[in-house]
Amino acid sequence: MKISEFLREKIYLFVFTFLCSLIIFFFLFAIRVTPSIIVIIEFLVWSIVIVVLCVEYGRRYSFYKVLDETLAGLEHKYLITEIIEEPQFADGKMLFETLRDVDKSMADHVHIYRDIQNDYKSYIEMWVHEVKTPLAAAKLILDNNPTAVSESLCEEIEKIESFVEQALFYARSSNPEKDYIIKKIPLQESVNRVIRKHSKSFIYKKIRIEIKDIDTFVYSDTKWLEFILDQIIGNALKYMPQENGLLQIFCEQVENAVYLHIKDNGIGIASHELPRIFDKGFTGSNGRTNEKATGIGLYLCKTLCDKLYLNIQASSIQREGTTITITFPISKLMLLK
Repeated sequence: MKISEFLREKIYLFVFTFLCSLIIFFFLFAIRVTPSIIVIIEFLVWSIVIVVLCVEYGRRYSFYKVLDETLAGLEHKYLITEIIEEPQFADGKMLFETLRDVDKSMADHVHIYRDIQNDYKSYIEMWVHEVKTPLAAAKLILDNNPTAVSESLCEEIEKIESFVEQALFYARSSNPEKDYIIKKIPLQESVNRVIRKHSKSFIYKKIRIEIKDIDTFVYSDTKWLEFILDQIIGNALKYMPQENGLLQIFCEQVENAVYLHIKDNGIGIASHELPRIFDKGFTGSNGRTNEKATGIGLYLCKTLCDKLYLNIQASSIQREGTTITITFPISKLMLLK
């Protein structure tokens, strides 16, 4: 609160005091009080008014200064009344009570929407688990009755399973910390499981795979890491050329980290689009040519990597290929996270 604003608000008090001073002056002058006594009385009147204004300004200034500073540094601003102290002046108390009522109303709304979100998440998780059963049964039936058509249907069912799994991970991505355990895991085993999952696509598209130097251990969660690898490799398969496609997976180890590189020779990503590929819903020019792109896969990869204390980056040259790099810190402290 600026002092000029405060004085401007109290202009009525100055006018009232000035009129009272004139009345007192004329009254004392009429009863022939000595000029020195009149001056002293007028001085006392104005002194009382000024002292009262200084005290009022000081109380308000300290309260609103703390309010502004606290509000500026508060992430959830609707919780302001839980932090600041109740002021000791009347209009400040009214403001405080109003803010407290507003905060309570906001907290109630947040609680309601959180319950709705949790209910929806629970439903999605239940739906995913339920739909996996008929999909698995359908694959089993097709495997037991092999034909050219059944192989194509199996491939399409695997794509559906991938989208269903993506929906499950998306539903859990807001708080995955409740569903993972960071431990020392063999990186090669996770990579091989994901490669086997996409083996039919590699064979059908005649895409070669080169894997080397990944016989190492990293600190992560097996389930979440394999989902991340699945999304990256699945994206590479979408944009690599058939018959002469090449996917290279290799590691580079330094003192405090392991870099896992997943490199393809696909159509690549434009340089101006590269910084946005991990944004939610961003598909870019490649996504516009591929109607199946949703812009969710790499967003989930980035979200889960942040939760797992991993770093994920991308580099690309158009018409030459894309490299996704995941950085695994090497430290037993990761087990304490």
